[in-house]
Amino acid sequence: MKNFKRQKGVAVIIVALSMVAIGGMAQLTIEGGRMIQERDRLADATEAATLAVAIANSDEQHVSDELARKYLENYLPNIDIGDVQVTRTEGKEEIDGNQLYYVQYEVGADVGFERQMGFIDSSSDSSSYKVGNDAMARTYMLPSDLDLVFVADFSGSMAVNKWGDKYRIDHLKEQVGIISKDLLSSGATNAGYAHRIGFVPFNMRTQEKLNDQMRCVTELEYVTKSVNGVSVPYGDINWVQWGAHSWNDVTKCYSSGSKCPSYLTQEDAQRQAAIIRDVFYESKYEIEAENIKTDYYRYPDPKSYVDIKKTVANWRISKTENLNLHPRSNSNGTELYDTGFCNTNSGFYTLPLSLEAPNIQNMEASGWTSVYQGLIRGAQLLADGRPTVENEEALEDYYKRAQMLLILSDGEEKPFTQTFSELVNAGLCDKIRKHFEDHDRLPYIGVIGIDFEASAEKTFEDCADEIIDVDDSKKLLEKIQELIQKGAATNGVSRLYDKNL
Repeated sequence: MKNFKRQKGVAVIIVALSMVAIGGMAQLTIEGGRMIQERDRLADATEAATLAVAIANSDEQHVSDELARKYLENYLPNIDIGDVQVTRTEGKEEIDGNQLYYVQYEVGADVGFERQMGFIDSSSDSSSYKVGNDAMARTYMLPSDLDLVFVADFSGSMAVNKWGDKYRIDHLKEQVGIISKDLLSSGATNAGYAHRIGFVPFNMRTQEKLNDQMRCVTELEYVTKSVNGVSVPYGDINWVQWGAHSWNDVTKCYSSGSKCPSYLTQEDAQRQAAIIRDVFYESKYEIEAENIKTDYYRYPDPKSYVDIKKTVANWRISKTENLNLHPRSNSNGTELYDTGFCNTNSGFYTLPLSLEAPNIQNMEASGWTSVYQGLIRGAQLLADGRPTVENEEALEDYYKRAQMLLILSDGEEKPFTQTFSELVNAGLCDKIRKHFEDHDRLPYIGVIGIDFEASAEKTFEDCADEIIDVDDSKKLLEKIQELIQKGAATNGVSRLYDKNL
């Protein structure tokens, strides 16, 4: 009996211990099954988030991350979602004989599972796991009708520095011709496309034909200053007539009203001479402050005279109607202005959007560089592409068109190096895009650095959608085409893939 009782006591202990083990294994099985189920659900959720992010196709990382997080949190409300990481890459793929650009997305996340009865982690209330999935999503950029404006650097450096076998300006004109022929070909037309191309060459200013004269056109707004207590608006100065005079004529008029031009009263002439004199001295100070070595400084657009905020606010309003503001650009009419300002007999000028290729072969390059003049004028051309006939069908087609400004430049701003950055910091590029917010897609601003590291320029970075530096002339055409294909694309079609295949 005693032995039986002892054995019975041992059996109770064994059974009790077994029950603990069996219970633990049962809970582990349940908990493990729950975790597997949750992880499978999370994988499904990340697949859904991946496709959603691809469809949204935002250029901003934080927007994609937040969208993915919202999908995961809504799909799995009882799981702690930690860091969410969206990986965005770009590429191209041949589909049905066409090279299509795509943006690819993958979503990963750190998640926490609640601890059940201490079997996962005894040191915290949850355990964190890195959870991804085998899915990736691509948004293929499908082509659409395109309004393309080339904003082309026609400064002197484009014509004096060879790049490969020819000058940079010759490469630019050649590639623009090839691309225009391709976009406006009968093949493109027969395929149903109606692309339009505009061309805005610039140096320190752009050029337009006004009253049968070539003029150096500015799209800036200027501050008003006073002379002896009398306000003298910059735009009231007759820069055309003064341009036919010499610097010596200006200084003589400033000193003595009797030596002023007869087409103005002595008082008005002296006040205008005082402003012109001050403008050129301000130009000299700015140029010297940038350590730019030159004997020339008589340029009418120093930053201290530019109304930055007003220029940004009024970018859409063309200034061409104020004829006095735009000096003649032929050599006989610009005695006052120094070498490098605008253009002397090189014959470049703005070409509006057209279904025909721009004729630019006889245009030559000269002078300094002010890309903001070209950018503003190019944006005006895009805006001018709106149909003049206000019918619903025409407007609907217009709003569906892709729109692009493509800046091609071989160097930084000179001699006024700060104006462009101040305009961009004041919201110029954002303001331009906002004007087109009723379109299916905002204008695409691309920059090609022609043998120039444009990507290192913060102003370009703050303004453009994409910047490509081209250091080999043989790659210029390919890179321009690459940017245009992106700029001409709609948001396209999104597809989900298994990234292991």
